[in-house]
Order: sequence, then structure tokens, then C-alpha cells
Amino acid sequence: MFGSMYRAIVAVMVLGLASPAATAEQGEAPAWEDVRPIVESRCGVCHGCYDAPCQLVLTAHEGLRRGATALPVYDAQRLRQAPTTRLFIDELDVEGWRRRGFFDVLEGAGGPPPGPLLRRMLYQGRVASLAPDVPVADALPLDINRPLACPTPDAWDAWSTANPLAGMPYAVAPLPDAEFQALIDWIDAGAPPPRSERSIPEAARHQVGLWEEFLNGTSLRERIVARYLYEHWFLAHLYFDDLPAGPFFRIVRSETPPGEAVREIATRRPYDAPGVERFWYRLVPVRGAIVHKTHIVYPLGRDRMHRLAELFLEPAWEATRLPEYGWRGANPFRTFDQIPARARYRFLLDDARYFLMTFIRGPVCRGQVAVDVIQDRFWVAFLDPEHDPSVVDPDFLPSVQRFLAVPAEFESLPLPGEHWLQYNISQTRYLDRRAKAVAALDPERRGYGLEAIWDGDGGINPNALLTVFRHFDNASVVHGFVGGSPRTAWVLDFPVFERVYYNLVAGFDVFGNVVHQVSTRLYMDHLRMQAEDGFLAFLPPERRDPIRASWYEGAERQVRYFLVNRIRDRDRPSRVPFHGDDPVAELLRRIRDRSGAREALRGSASARALAPLAGRPGAWVGFLPELSLVRVADEVFTLTRDRRHSNVAFMFGEEKRWRPDEDTVTVVRGMLGSYPNFVFEVEEGDAAAFANALQAVATSEDAARLVDRWGLRRTSPRWWKTWDALHAGFRRADPSAAGLLDLNRYVDP
Repeated sequence: MFGSMYRAIVAVMVLGLASPAATAEQGEAPAWEDVRPIVESRCGVCHGCYDAPCQLVLTAHEGLRRGATALPVYDAQRLRQAPTTRLFIDELDVEGWRRRGFFDVLEGAGGPPPGPLLRRMLYQGRVASLAPDVPVADALPLDINRPLACPTPDAWDAWSTANPLAGMPYAVAPLPDAEFQALIDWIDAGAPPPRSERSIPEAARHQVGLWEEFLNGTSLRERIVARYLYEHWFLAHLYFDDLPAGPFFRIVRSETPPGEAVREIATRRPYDAPGVERFWYRLVPVRGAIVHKTHIVYPLGRDRMHRLAELFLEPAWEATRLPEYGWRGANPFRTFDQIPARARYRFLLDDARYFLMTFIRGPVCRGQVAVDVIQDRFWVAFLDPEHDPSVVDPDFLPSVQRFLAVPAEFESLPLPGEHWLQYNISQTRYLDRRAKAVAALDPERRGYGLEAIWDGDGGINPNALLTVFRHFDNASVVHGFVGGSPRTAWVLDFPVFERVYYNLVAGFDVFGNVVHQVSTRLYMDHLRMQAEDGFLAFLPPERRDPIRASWYEGAERQVRYFLVNRIRDRDRPSRVPFHGDDPVAELLRRIRDRSGAREALRGSASARALAPLAGRPGAWVGFLPELSLVRVADEVFTLTRDRRHSNVAFMFGEEKRWRPDEDTVTVVRGMLGSYPNFVFEVEEGDAAAFANALQAVATSEDAARLVDRWGLRRTSPRWWKTWDALHAGFRRADPSAAGLLDLNRYVDP
């Protein structure tokens, strides 16, 4: 026993993720605390999100106890919505998960070999250890859409015989000896649970009390505002600004008041009826390992509370009724029509990056059909509130409210075609009325100047300018205008911003049926075009149609393009001065310069060496995946591939609109994205040689030599050590936002 405990202690110390105080005492059976860092950093990196293979979530002991199921979360063909299977929410005990079809992977822990399914999977991975530094065998497919086999314990023998290489960890280097043995010892000891719940620091408990008091005010105004905040924070990992590394909390609706144990009300959407007459908003700790894909942080503190009071409680507005729940609550412009639009828009602008991140991160971990509605890289700015008719004209939003419904409000329509028709009608009517409202605010027809772009309150707020990167089936968003001038850009106003949130976040159901999935995508087409038209309104009138047509090559005959979302008031001038032949780049440069922001890879020699890769097309780009990390000593850079498409106006057949010869790369300092596809490890001083060799790649043989010299293969003996170093650096650089990266999409060139 002493030997097994020694191995467990060594495993934890090697990882550097736990102190010796967290390990088992001599002579004690291994506990969850002893192996938790191993399970999280070795298993959770592939089993950490909704698309964890077989829904086996390995970021918490509760996920292990829940087990696995062959039922998929992602099913683009299902006609009926699926039951929700959210860990910690939809069932609170193992028996409940068994009723939902999950099978045990720990049954028989503590018994004689071969033991439970988890033990057998670990041993199969050990026996079938892959050869180091060579590509993964074809028998181990890596495609994210590969068919998954989820063998039950009874089916294991036949499955393992047919798939001798498919043990755990799947298709990567084997676990270090000490870590493997620590896991086996823990399983053999009966897979004991945590000794106790993780404690919450007193400073955090005090602030939880203050915020629960704030969110549970009894006046009608306070109750309406609390609901608005809850519907916009329900995906957030909340933290207190004086505790930047956590603990992190979720906001939930509970049947119990502050001071009592939380009984969370589990609903499919945040605006669904709670089903009880009285409930309270509560903050509960985020349980399990922090996974970057679902870790969307939002700080709370004294300044935040004052700001919310300033926005929502101090202005004079009258509350006369509580909003409805259910499908009638899906339209935020009707639900929250009593709260001034100015307050709601300023609330979104204050933390615009957070809200854009909820569109493209969160628990929806596989979203190609969703994110192929956007370009691979584009810049986002916002219409200044003083130029937004929905803010300055009190009659505008009430007059168009019925045209601003989002897909969840139309769920009674059984076919996507009916949704498509309804959206086209409502968007046409809304945009016609909006054009009249804009014209009324500009009776002299002078057009927009740069002052109509929100400047972050004089440059104080970095959320004024954002860059969105699409990585095929996932995406990222960062502060500032990053990279060279993109092909397209958005200028969001309040109605577009709020509808994107309620379409893709509050109203989106990853467990929904095909009609819901398609309807969400069709609606987003309208919102993308309206955001692009917001940008076009600042360009010279005679250039708007040709520039827009260049973004929609082959899609100009769509009803959405030439009829519904046609450019309104196309002769309205712009007061932005233009002097060159590229008004898009000129306008974006003026917006960026006005903010005082600059984006460049300056500083280290490594940064300067990699900078020439940016924006250069060439055959070499075709050998790069979506996201490549380049680790140069203690510095990390991201090469993100910007795919060029003729248009993004169609839901299917993306490869037909892809123009790979025109792809380029953007170089970003630091780690970008949640799903790294490949890692290059470069010695300090070799960055220029690496960049030159990369640009010289013209054949598969060239690419193989590049990988052999600098690449980190899945089978590399450095595999786990490299990820430990990358995760440790991530935590040092950004303790609030850091989380486990997901390795499910890591390629093997």
C-alpha cells in the first residue's frame, strides 16, 4: 500500500497541480483528491464538454459516477427534442442518470481484475501503447464526426477484441507510469469519492450574500431587473474582482431562499416558467474542473453593483407587471419593454466581449452549422446609443416589437419553410420602419460620421472594438481589431445585439430538434446581414452595393439578399471622409485610430520573426489546420487560418464556396481558442528559421519534415509535459479566464 501511495504522490507532484497536503497520508487508501489532478488534466481534456465521447464527462467525480451513454447530444436529424442531460443540473443522483440510460463505468471498483469498465479501458490503452513520434494508426480515426462506439461492460470483451488499439487515453501518448498506477490503485480501492466539499473562502461567501440580497429585492422593478440579469448571466462563470482566480459561481433559480441549501430549478431555457410560485436567485459554486470552452467569465464587485443600480434602478421608469414566461418570454423586447432601452443597451455594451463569447462558446461545443453563418475573421463595432433610434426614440421599439420575435417564439410552426417565410415578412417590415426612424433622426440627410460609432466612452472601455475568429466549427472573440483589414465588419445596434443573444444563447437549445436547429440558423442569416449593413451605412453611397455584392458572390439572388435585407435608403450620404480606393480598409483604420488602439506583433525577437507570416497567401497555408500554437521558450503564439469563402449565405455545401488558394494566416500573441489543432515547439532563437521553413512548405514531404523538426505529434513522449507547461502558462497569464483546453480536434499530420 505504501508503494501505491508513493506513486500517487509522485504523480500529483509531477503535475504540479496539487500540494503534498492534498495527497493521501501514508497507509490510507487513495482518495479522489489524490487522483483528481490526473483525471482532470489527462481525461478531462477530451471528456470535458457536451461532445465528450459517449457523454462521459471526466472533469468531476460526479461525471465518473454518472457514467456513459450511447445517446448523442448532437443530432442534426432528430424530429423531437431530446431530454436534457446537463451534469449537476438535470439529475442529482446516480439512480436518476441510470433511468436516463447512462451505464456504470465504475461498477466493480474494488473487486478483482479485470474490474470496472474504466479500469479495462486504461489497461487496454497501456497494452496497446502507440509507437512514439509516429502518426496515429488508421485504425484510430480522429475525425470529430467519427461514429462513436460506447460499449457497455457486457459488450466490452467483443468490442475490445475488435478495437485493440482504442484504449484510454485515446490515440495519444501513454500516461506516465506513476499516473497510470495512481489511477489503478484508486479504482482498486473502490474509486472513493471526495473526502469533503471544497470550501469557499470567507471573502467569497460574504460577497455571495451581498449579491443574493441585491438580486432578490422585493419591489416590482427589482424583480424585473433581476430576471433580466439572470437571463443574461445564466451561462456566466461569475467571480469577484478581488478574487480573480476564483472561486467561480453560476446564477440559478432556487426553490430555497438565501441561507438555505440551494434546490436548483432545472428548466430547458432561462425564460421557461419556474413551476413554483416563489423562487430566489442564488449563486452556486461551479463544480468540477474549469474547461475553457465553457468558462465564460464575468466579474462582480462593488463597482459592478453600483453600475447596475445606476443603469436599472436610478432612472425613472414605471413597473406595472411581471413579464410572462414560456414562449411569450422569448421576445426580450416585449418581455422587458418596461426597462428603458438605453439601460439595456448600455448593459450589453459595458461587457460586449462577454456577450459575443456567449454566442460562440458556452456548452454548445460542436457548431459548424451554426458558425458557418459568419466569416472566418471579422471586426465588430457598435452604434453609439445616441444614434440608435431604438434608444433615442421612445416610440420606435414599441411600434416594431412584434417584428423582433426570435425563433423560440415560433416553435408552433412545424416546418423550417414556415419559419423562413415568417422571418422574411417580419424582417422586411422591421427594416422598413427602422429606415424611416433613422431618416427622422437625420432630417438634413447628412449621414453618419465617426461619432456614430461607440468609442468605449472615450476609450475607457476596451469592449468598443472586437475581433471574431471562426475556427471551422467553433470560434473565439478578443478585444481590439486584430490582424490585417478583414473582408467584412459589423456595426451592431441594440435590436441586432439583443436578438443575436436571444437567438443563439438564451433561446438556443442544443438538445432541440432539427426544426429548431435550422430555424436558428436561418434567423441568424438576417442578423448577420443587418450587422453588415450597419457597417456599410458609413461607406460612400455608391460603393455600398458593389462591396456588399463582393461579400455575397453567388448568393445575390437569394430573397434575403435582394428583397428582405436590401440596403435601405442607399443614397443617404456618409460624413466619413474617404481618400483611397479601399473604403472598407480606410473606414476600419479610422475607427481603430480613433480609439487609440494599435495591434502589432512588437517586442520580442520571436514576435518579429513570426510577424511576416501574417496575411500572406501561399501553398504553405494549406498545410496548416485551423489553430496552431507556436511555443518559443516561454512565449506562445497562435497561427489562426483565415479561410476565404465566396459567401457564407448557405447552410450546407461550405466546401463548394471555400477558396483555399486565397486563405491567409493571422498571428496572435498568446493562446487563442479552446480547441488547439497542433503545436509547434521552437527553440529560442529559431523562430525566424521556423517561419522561413513554414513558408517554404509546398509538398506533403516538406510538411512532414517541418513536423518532424518542430511539431508535437499525438504520440510524442513530450505530449503530456508540453500540455502541463501550456496550461500552467495559461493560468499565470490569465488566472480568471484560464481553463483546460480541449484536445478532441488535435490533428496528426
